[in-house]
Amino acid sequence: MQHFVYFYLSEEILKIKKQPKSKLLTRRSFYFLSGLFCIDTFFLKFDLANAKSSRIKKAELLSKKIFNELFVIISENSNENSKKRALLNLFDRYADVPIIARAVLGSPWRQLNQNERSSFINAFRKYLAKKYTAQFSEFLGAEMLIEKSRDSGGKAGIMVETRLLMPGSAPIKVGWQVSDASGVFKMIDVKIEGVSLLTTERGEIRNQYSKEGNSIKKLINSLLNY
Repeated sequence: MQHFVYFYLSEEILKIKKQPKSKLLTRRSFYFLSGLFCIDTFFLKFDLANAKSSRIKKAELLSKKIFNELFVIISENSNENSKKRALLNLFDRYADVPIIARAVLGSPWRQLNQNERSSFINAFRKYLAKKYTAQFSEFLGAEMLIEKSRDSGGKAGIMVETRLLMPGSAPIKVGWQVSDASGVFKMIDVKIEGVSLLTTERGEIRNQYSKEGNSIKKLINSLLNY
């Protein structure tokens, strides 16, 4: 449809160009060019809406994929260490751990060299897997329903708001913050009943960093020994 309209318009433009100069600004030409501008604006808005819709669909698909794999992990009849390794693998594939690690550490991040940054990211991802294996186990038996999604654009990305239907208990609201700031859609935050994982960890990590005398080496060891 869009290609047909542009073809028709190009033919009309050629007709206008062939007219004598004295007739170039006739009422017909004026209305035609005004219509051309309106149609072009319409298709631009249409393309932008389609692009936004495509982004939301990708974010929702990723959220479903994360939850489905998380459900498999917590449902498995395996020991705690196996579940932690599986959750660590899930984080590596679907979460933007470097972005999250940088956000929770805050300003001290800028003072770290490359080796220290890599070591902190590695310790942080292992810490997350250990800490949240037990917490995510509370979702056992849940069914996830997507309620709505909103695209904030930029680094904030897309918030996919879902409701977990829990057997024998009240539903739980879970928001999946997804961003493609790194070039690929990945999770950057999870909000459970409005409580942000990113915000929570930012407070705890900075508090621990302060307790360790602002030593990144001691903080890393603390995370590895969690």
